[in-house]
Amino acid sequence: MIDNSPVCIDEFLPFQIPETWTWCKVKDLLEIQTGASFKKEQANANKKGIRILRGGNILPNKYIFKDDDVFVSEEFVNANTILKKNCIITPAVTSLENIGKMAVIEKDYNNVSAGGFVFIINPYIQDFNHSLLLAYFLQSPFLIEAMRGITKKSGAAFYNLGKERLKELYLPLPPMAEQSRIVGKINEVLSSIMSR
Repeated sequence: MIDNSPVCIDEFLPFQIPETWTWCKVKDLLEIQTGASFKKEQANANKKGIRILRGGNILPNKYIFKDDDVFVSEEFVNANTILKKNCIITPAVTSLENIGKMAVIEKDYNNVSAGGFVFIINPYIQDFNHSLLLAYFLQSPFLIEAMRGITKKSGAAFYNLGKERLKELYLPLPPMAEQSRIVGKINEVLSSIMSR
């Protein structure tokens, strides 16, 4: 509805979905914020304080801690950027091939944040399977292409995934029970692939 008039969005929707599913804009499902911003000289070499995850910490479907991670004092990190269970992290300024890498945070941290070139995506529904499903969908070839299509080149080798443009993309959303079933099946398939 726009100005109390129904609006057809069929031209924006890429494919048919089951009748029990619905199309939602990203902004209706997720809050997106950038990670902690700090000056280079505020980072410390003694590995004390808040660990900052950067784009290189994010792999498809997982994140890793690295020996060269940056640490900053708590005073330079807003509490709302500390990573909590169910949030999704993804590089916001990166090379084109890294656009769309997502990782779901599986536990609450007290001393881990993401850097300023990483999006922290918080689903409005706080359910681990819901977060996994959204991350899987956001990593689908269709949505990766859509995200690449809305990036802007920033410098010689980097692309900027704009937060406002990302919020306007459409995601298919199944009912909660169906989400759990889909996540279970994806995990089963991924586990089978990884064990080969």
